[in-house]
Amino acid sequence: MPFTNTEAAEFWSAMAPTWVSMDQRLDEVAGPPGLLAMDRLDVRPGHRVVDLGCGTGATTVELARRAAPGGDVLGVDIAEGMLTRSRQRAAQAGVENVAFEHADVQVHAFGERRFDRAYSRFGVMFFNDLVAAFANVRRALREGSRLSFVSWQGIFANEWMLIPGVAATTALGVTPAPPGPDDPGPFRLSDPERVGAVLDAAGFRDVDVLPHNDSFSADASRIPELAATSSRIGMVGELLRERDEDARRLVEAAIEDAFRARVEAGNLQVARGVLLVTAQA
Repeated sequence: MPFTNTEAAEFWSAMAPTWVSMDQRLDEVAGPPGLLAMDRLDVRPGHRVVDLGCGTGATTVELARRAAPGGDVLGVDIAEGMLTRSRQRAAQAGVENVAFEHADVQVHAFGERRFDRAYSRFGVMFFNDLVAAFANVRRALREGSRLSFVSWQGIFANEWMLIPGVAATTALGVTPAPPGPDDPGPFRLSDPERVGAVLDAAGFRDVDVLPHNDSFSADASRIPELAATSSRIGMVGELLRERDEDARRLVEAAIEDAFRARVEAGNLQVARGVLLVTAQA
C-alpha cells in the first residue's frame, strides 16, 4: 500500500490512542462546523461518498445515514488506530453501508469516477502535496459531483487553540518557531485565496469559500477537563511530548487559569473560526 505522507502517517499513528480516548470531547469542537460542511455537500439517498481523513468515524456514520437507502460511504484515514474505533462506532450505530480503508489519500488508487461526493472535516490540511492530493480526489469523482470540506481559519480566530498555546508557552518559557506556509498543519488551508488556488490547480471549478465564525461554549465546571484535553493535542501536545508530568501539571494549571479568565455567566466562551469550502468536479 503506497504512502507518501510518511511523517503524517507516523504522527497520526502515534496520536491515535490519545485521539480515540478523547474523541467525544474533540467532536464537541469539530462537530458543529463539520455538520455545516456536510449540509453543503448535499448528500442524497443513493450517493456514493468518500470521507477523507475520517478519524474515528463520527462523520462517516452520519454520511452513511444521509446516503441511505441505496448509497454507501468509504471512510479513509492514514492511521489504522483511528479506523479501529471507526469500525466499532459504525457497528454500535448499526450502520452497514460503510467501509473503512487504511490509505494515503494523496496516492491511493480510488478508481476513476467512483464517487458522487467527497467530504472532509479538518482532514485535508495535512497532505504533503495539497495539489496532488486534491487532484487524486478529483479523479475519483464523477463529472458534476461535489467536494465539501471544513478547515480552520488562522490561530487568532480560534481562541480554543490560541489560549492554551499562549498559556503553555508562557508557563514553559519557550517560543516555538511558527510553522511555514507549506508545512502540513491545522492552519495550512486558512487562507481563502490559497484554498481557491489549490483546488483550481487540482482541476476543481466553482470553488466557494465561506468564512464562518462562532464560539465554543462549555460549563465552567468542565475547565479542568478541557485543560487536560488541550494539553494533549495540537501545539501544546507537541510541546509536552518529551517533557515530564511536572511540566504537564504546570501547563494544565496555566491553561485552567487562562480559561477561567474567559468565563461569562458560568460558561467558558472562546472563539472558533472555520472556512466552509465547496467545489465542483
